Amino acid sequence: MRRWAGNKAVASAIGGVGVILWATEPTLITYTVAIPPLQTVALAFIFAAAMSPLVWLVTGSHPLLAFRQPLSAWLLTVGSLVGYHACIYYATQKAPPAAAALLQGTTPLMIVLGSALLPGEKLKWWHVLGALMGLAGVLCLIDNGGDGNSSDGAVFYLSLIGIAASLWGLYSVLTRRLADVPTSTLGIFYAASAIVAGAAHFSLEKWVSPTGTEWLAMAALGCLPMGLAIYFWDFGLKRGDIQALGTFSYVEPLIGTVLVAMFTHAVLNTSLLWAGLLVVGGAVVGSASLWTRRPNTKPEPISADERILRGAEIAHSLGSVSTKEELSSVSNQILARLIEIGGEYGDPRKHDEEMKLLLSALAVSIRVWDECQAKPKYYADEKERSAA
Repeated sequence: MRRWAGNKAVASAIGGVGVILWATEPTLITYTVAIPPLQTVALAFIFAAAMSPLVWLVTGSHPLLAFRQPLSAWLLTVGSLVGYHACIYYATQKAPPAAAALLQGTTPLMIVLGSALLPGEKLKWWHVLGALMGLAGVLCLIDNGGDGNSSDGAVFYLSLIGIAASLWGLYSVLTRRLADVPTSTLGIFYAASAIVAGAAHFSLEKWVSPTGTEWLAMAALGCLPMGLAIYFWDFGLKRGDIQALGTFSYVEPLIGTVLVAMFTHAVLNTSLLWAGLLVVGGAVVGSASLWTRRPNTKPEPISADERILRGAEIAHSLGSVSTKEELSSVSNQILARLIEIGGEYGDPRKHDEEMKLLLSALAVSIRVWDECQAKPKYYADEKERSAA
């Protein structure tokens, strides 16, 4: 994924794949209703964490990188993962399905509107229009998909779903501020989430031995909507267009409704077509900024590794210097980069490693220049050599 980190459209598309994978969750949950919710969350996250070695291999990241991340990243990620899925899995077993889908459908709206509070982000009219179109589509799904079977505790269960939707919307907005936390660290967060959910399960629930079908369903939950989907979503949020992704998220309840209808006894009708047109239309409108060409007035932020590499390339070029002119050119590059760093030195730690490299290279260039002055016979410039 590092290769595509600078391409906003590709990063947003990867996040969109995560949304599509999420749509499998409602169908898979129907196969685990006999398993206590916290037990389901814990076991599913074990399967999600099991994919970590493959992710580390593909991304080339260090397995222990998550342990170098700030406590805020741990609290936000693990708390959101466990809290969201525990509320959703518990409530969806009891709440009226139509109203439950409505509340879950408000999450994209919260992401789109909340993203306006992020630095460097502006809420445009097409983001709001796309979000409202998507919400209207979800309302159509609800209006025509209710079965009227409400339980006495429906308000409580719907409140849990509302809390879950708010929590995930908040997480999606705040995780954009943790852009320096690599997506590959999620595997360790998954493992921590499995431990937290497992401890809560043994404290609050009784263990139920899953059947073969239930094991397969939990494995699929862990690998798809709770594993790969969150990997892709996190990458898209941090590198792509957050408003476009929030709006595209409305596609999830539409796809989820179709999948549930295909694998259960639900009936598809023409109302689904109109709801689908609103949902997909809203996603297209809200993603307009991805398809509209506009000048890139603000450079993409570069990572710490890229900064160090830039300094290392300048320093390494000293090894190929053979004339005074080349030495002068490299020295000017070093000084220019040092001046550039000075202009953005708000966070000294961000540039420490590159500064060390550049200052060492500058010291070498000064020493070589002094030798040139002291021994001109051995350090003739290019013109003098040509004349000889």
